Amino acid sequence: MRASTVPESSNIPVQARSADSDAAASAWHRALDRIARKLTPQNFDMWIRPIECLGIDGRRVQLRAPNSYVRWWFELNYLQIVLAELQEDTGAEHQVHFLPEPEAQAPQAEPAEVPKPPSDARAESHEPHASEPEPADKGSIRSVEPPPKPALNPRYTFETFIAGPSNQLAYAASHAAASAYPPKYNPVFICGGVGLGKTHLLHAIGHLVAQKRPEHRIRYVSGEQFMNEYVHAIRSNSMHDFRSRYRDGCDALLVDDVQFLAGKDGTQDEFFHTFNALHDAHRQIVLTADRKPHEISDIADRLRTRFAWGLLADIDPPELEVRVAILRQKATAEGIALADDVAMYIANAIKSNVRELEGALIRLAAYASLSGQHITLDFARQTLEGSLAPHPEHVSVERVLRTVASYYNVKIADLRSPRRHKNIAHPRAVAMYLARSHTRESYPDLGRAFGGKHHTTVLNAVDKIGNRLRNEPGLRGEVRALESLLLR
Repeated sequence: MRASTVPESSNIPVQARSADSDAAASAWHRALDRIARKLTPQNFDMWIRPIECLGIDGRRVQLRAPNSYVRWWFELNYLQIVLAELQEDTGAEHQVHFLPEPEAQAPQAEPAEVPKPPSDARAESHEPHASEPEPADKGSIRSVEPPPKPALNPRYTFETFIAGPSNQLAYAASHAAASAYPPKYNPVFICGGVGLGKTHLLHAIGHLVAQKRPEHRIRYVSGEQFMNEYVHAIRSNSMHDFRSRYRDGCDALLVDDVQFLAGKDGTQDEFFHTFNALHDAHRQIVLTADRKPHEISDIADRLRTRFAWGLLADIDPPELEVRVAILRQKATAEGIALADDVAMYIANAIKSNVRELEGALIRLAAYASLSGQHITLDFARQTLEGSLAPHPEHVSVERVLRTVASYYNVKIADLRSPRRHKNIAHPRAVAMYLARSHTRESYPDLGRAFGGKHHTTVLNAVDKIGNRLRNEPGLRGEVRALESLLLR
């Protein structure tokens, strides 16, 4: 079967006008129902559900995607599948005609009024729905003054972000968060290790929202800054201003390193009500953290469940090709002449942190400029030899136990105990896998180190984790994060 698209020659959808076309439209929905059972809900909601079928005329299917990126990904990965299901149902081949994206069409007039979200009249209440909206002044909608510009890094845009398999979902989710209004995925939760691009994506979202909807008030803040502002508001008796700033005066809230709220009960409580107010008012919320919501210890369950309400997107360490592309882009931006062999040398030496990757390039360029030399492979090796020294291949079992126990918020004694509860069994199996991968200990030695367990227990755990890593991206992210902590 040949999957094809036809030129976008018309802006007017041809709706189904006959019993045959009505049947074909029904076949389209049946095809999607079958595909939904084959894909993960996350992939279906991200790439299939946003595709709108506007009509079917004979064998031509008229579709529209919310943006060019979703369309490109759909055509690349799912169009063949959809057309195959459609042909199986109808026995006929179909062509796909994509109409222009919504943003490419003529802009519609803005509504006369922009609904104002409920303001927080319950200054001292902690109940999320305990108050009624404050009455607005008659005739007031929103200040005609332009919204204050958020503190965004001008270099952190979607155009300067290098996307690859390791961060593709996070990139697409961020682009969707910036493009869709009202939000389609809310919140968007981006998680990944240090220096992998989470902050870059947050800034890119802010830039694109400001470009597409200049009237929107964007607030970019770190978890630590949110806490500091909250404490200052309490001390200065200005909680009303604080809540108004984050609830009434915010159309898009971008919070970096939200794991910083762990263990800070008062700040968590305030953030909980801020989250509810924005979510209920259909304001976009994007959060980043260095781990998944369920892995953040000392976070209230009501917050953890809200973090998982929307779309969760992982960022894994970049592949070699992506690391080389990042170096080349950085070199171009900084005007650095970077040979391919030098880029490959640096990319092979630094595998898990984009900041270290870019830092090594800048350091190399600085030394070359000061010494008046060209950046050759030999020069790079001599200059960066100390800073790019390979990580030690072996670590101690004790270090593995301490790292895993801290990461999963369990006790070392639990990892060595015979307890089989899943909250202990999973971290223990991961610890055994890491200990086998990064220590010189034999299976019997590892069994003794894990509380006198039989060596076959360790062997089975190592094999089980190894097999799961091939099919579970989430587990791969956990192991990579732990390895970055072990080998730093």
